[in-house]
Amino acid sequence: MNEEAAAQDYLVTYLSADTTLMSMVDGIWLRSTAQTAGFPVVKIDRQDAEDLMVVGLARVWANLTFLVRGIVHWRGTGHPDWTDVRAIADRLDALLHDYEGTDGALQLHAFREESFTDETTEGGALYLHAGGIYRVRARPA
Repeated sequence: MNEEAAAQDYLVTYLSADTTLMSMVDGIWLRSTAQTAGFPVVKIDRQDAEDLMVVGLARVWANLTFLVRGIVHWRGTGHPDWTDVRAIADRLDALLHDYEGTDGALQLHAFREESFTDETTEGGALYLHAGGIYRVRARPA
């Protein structure tokens, strides 16, 4: 099993199933968003991955980190209002920090290692980012 690919699918399915989160965003995206994507969104980016091995090269789990964050397109004037993107980040943390679950094929444990905020400008538009870097440990169920 490729635990990284399975964990990405798991995260998208798990987060998409939360009605509270989905009422705040227009979708969950891996790595990139479509140009036609509405905002706000949740974006999941792989940061790093390694396998924990024991004697005999038995793989215990994949040790992964993902940057999981909400992104809001700020359309106001003056100082940006972080209220909406912070609410998305708070919901992501409620769902992912100290989380354990399985979908029958994969067992997954997640916790936040580091909070994350950023601003980016693309084509003159301002985007606010808030979320966290989550440690995900995944193994076949």
